[in-house]
Amino acid sequence: MSKININFSNFEKILLAVILALILTIISVTIRAKSRQKNQSPEVLISQGKAVSLMAPANDSQVAYFELGRLRIITASEDKNAESSVLVISPWLAYPAGDTVFYEELSRKTPLIKGIFQTYFSSRSKNQLLEETEIKIEEALKLELNAQFSLGKISDIYLTDYIFIE
Repeated sequence: MSKININFSNFEKILLAVILALILTIISVTIRAKSRQKNQSPEVLISQGKAVSLMAPANDSQVAYFELGRLRIITASEDKNAESSVLVISPWLAYPAGDTVFYEELSRKTPLIKGIFQTYFSSRSKNQLLEETEIKIEEALKLELNAQFSLGKISDIYLTDYIFIE
C-alpha cells in the first residue's frame, strides 16, 4: 500500500481557508435568514408595528382573520359561447378580539371557507357579480359562512381585492 502525500503551498493553504470561510459564511447567513422568515407572518408584522392592516375592522373589539390569502376564481360564463372571467379577491373576516377558540376554528376550517368563496363566485357570471352590490355579496357570504361555524360567528367580511381579469 502506498501513502499519498499531499503538500500544499502557502498560497494554496490560504486559498483553501478563504474558500472554507466563504462557504461557512453563506451557510450561516442562509440559516439566519430562514429562521427570521418564519416569524414574518402578517399578524406578527402588524403586532410589531412593522405593517398596517389596510382593511382592519374599525372597531377595536374586533380583529381580522386574513389568512385566506388571495383567491383566484373562474366565474360562470354568460352563455355557452362566452368566455369566463377570472376574479381575484382577498377576503378578510372580522371576529371578536381575543376569541382564540374561534380563531382556531377559523384556522381549521380555512379550506372550507375558501370553498364557500369559490362556490359563490364561480356560480355567478361577471355581469351578475357586477350588478350585485358589495354589501349584498358580503351579507350572503357572511350568512353562508356563519352557518358552518359552531364556536363563534364572523361579524363582517372585507374584500380588499375585487378584480376581474380577462
